[in-house]
Amino acid sequence: MKTPMNACLLALTMALSACAIQPAAEQTTSTGQVPPARVYIKSMLSPSSGTAEVQFSRGSSFLFGNAPLELAINDVVLAQIQKGERLSIWLKPGTSYDFSIRPVHSLNSSTYPQTRKISVDLKNPGTYKVVIGGDKEGATLQLEK
Repeated sequence: MKTPMNACLLALTMALSACAIQPAAEQTTSTGQVPPARVYIKSMLSPSSGTAEVQFSRGSSFLFGNAPLELAINDVVLAQIQKGERLSIWLKPGTSYDFSIRPVHSLNSSTYPQTRKISVDLKNPGTYKVVIGGDKEGATLQLEK
């Protein structure tokens, strides 16, 4: 009876560990832009007349190591961004947008990651720069002036 039970436990353990392993993230492009494979709302990548550009940049800080961060717009995940990467999106001006950032959650995480938010009021067409940084509590977002 122990052999079938051990086999079941071994199979369950292997299945759970396979779920916890995250696939290797696609390498950063030579230009430092987030690769299209890690951008989930591709329609925001195309500039159009009368739109505002929002530029995100993540420094090469050691605070988060190589862990990817999830970047969201109005609570919908937009992309995963790694250290040293940049991403530009184009949005309709005259509206306020909420952007948030948090570490990618995995089964290996001891707690659900903290989400940090910032509201950006895109009053006019133009360029708005958001810097992804960090402090002792985790990832941060800051509008560059």
